[in-house]
Amino acid sequence: MSRGPEKILLILNPASGFISKDIAVSLILKKLRRHFASVSLVHTHSPLHACEITRQGLTHFDVFAAFGGDGTVNSVATSLIHTNKTLGILPGGSGNGLARNLHIPLSWLRALDTLISGQDVFIDSGKINDKYFFNMAGMGLDGLISKKFNLESKTRGILPYVYFTLKGYLEMPQFKVRVTTETSEFEEDIMLLALANFRQYGAKAVIAPHASPYDRLLDLCILKRSRLLQSSLNIQRLFTGNIDKYPFYKSCKFDRAHIRSLNGPIPFHFDGEYGGSEPMDYDVSVIPAAIKVRIPAGKIY
Repeated sequence: MSRGPEKILLILNPASGFISKDIAVSLILKKLRRHFASVSLVHTHSPLHACEITRQGLTHFDVFAAFGGDGTVNSVATSLIHTNKTLGILPGGSGNGLARNLHIPLSWLRALDTLISGQDVFIDSGKINDKYFFNMAGMGLDGLISKKFNLESKTRGILPYVYFTLKGYLEMPQFKVRVTTETSEFEEDIMLLALANFRQYGAKAVIAPHASPYDRLLDLCILKRSRLLQSSLNIQRLFTGNIDKYPFYKSCKFDRAHIRSLNGPIPFHFDGEYGGSEPMDYDVSVIPAAIKVRIPAGKIY
């Protein structure tokens, strides 16, 4: 299916992931120019820069293709909320969580076909204080891992992430939270608290088996604190898709929630990016049908 009338802007983060973007760019531009009325490319050097590039392009382009990791995708998507412009994704990072959940090929070369002949769907997004997320946000262990990975890692990829996961677990302080939704209130000692728009993080770890980006709700998922050996064995259940059947796990669906830390500031992440601050209180809400995204034809999540 040709998309001749459309104009597309490719927003490239050359520092993400571990592939050479220089090799890719000439092939991408050559292929896209056969199918789009106009193709432009801009390099981004920070999340704020990617947001600003997208905002400035809203009057000139129809499709905004983020070529990078989850942080680049989040930055571009944030500026597209309620614009009726289309988000495209060319995976180029180490996690690629949103691309995985949307069944977009993890090969940027194959993902080009999705940009050219895919279908557009509207998905929900979430908001945690002043940050938007499209796949997953959270606090506790995953917030701590994100903090260490973003601030301390000198390389990208899965190996440093595994290292900081273990380091974060061994150094993790006690986290206790009070969760308040419209229908319930409870307190819990947590290992992590995930706020899910989709079922899984990157790497096929399914934290929210019942989450859907079309249901106008988010899933709040808690892994309770437990002994190291027990936690290590049970965390394997993340990869089987049935973690909800085990007693150390609890979840609920919500459209608005307030989360308060009961024993000090607590780190958080949004789409894998460290939040940059560690408040005591978090307001979380869903934004129904917030953004239009291009996915493979016939592949409804």
